[in-house]
Amino acid sequence: MTIEDIITQAKERNAEEDYEEAFQLYSKAIDVLPNDPDLYSARGVVLFHLDKKEDSLIDMNKALDLEPNYSYRYSSRAYIKASLGMTEDAILDYKKCTELDPEDAIAWNNMGLLEDQLGWNKKAGKTFKKADSLEKVLKDKDITLDKKSELPEPKPEIPTSKNRIIKEVFTKKETFKEFVKFVRSGFKIKNN
Repeated sequence: MTIEDIITQAKERNAEEDYEEAFQLYSKAIDVLPNDPDLYSARGVVLFHLDKKEDSLIDMNKALDLEPNYSYRYSSRAYIKASLGMTEDAILDYKKCTELDPEDAIAWNNMGLLEDQLGWNKKAGKTFKKADSLEKVLKDKDITLDKKSELPEPKPEIPTSKNRIIKEVFTKKETFKEFVKFVRSGFKIKNN
């Protein structure tokens, strides 16, 4: 079996939510390619789904050590840190993400949510304003942030499990769009 086969199988197991097997396969791939940041990042996501958040953070740190200027990894690590209650550290990662990619409206929004959580209302307001100003940028990337929160036709299937929702937000364009709409609508689900 080639390394490409192992990575392909790892991605397939991850997509099937067979996280234990995906973890094993990504670990095997890392043994062969120990300096591949994508493998550490992917395994970090799998570990997060396995509720091994501290180990997930270790893998994301390694991915960033190997590729320190990739903004999305900072955003991913911030998400992990926030889930571990490391709110201020998560904010710092979102800041780094937005320094590397100033048009990442989701990172700006998530940073605002954490700032608001800490009671930093003035700072959060400025951060949310920045996220709102990027709405045009997202529209240019074919991501609609209309305030109506209506689902596009045809209506996409809504995932039922928490892990599937988290995974699909970061791996499927339509689910990401729906997540953005959900956040923009004030966390309200519109039933059709």
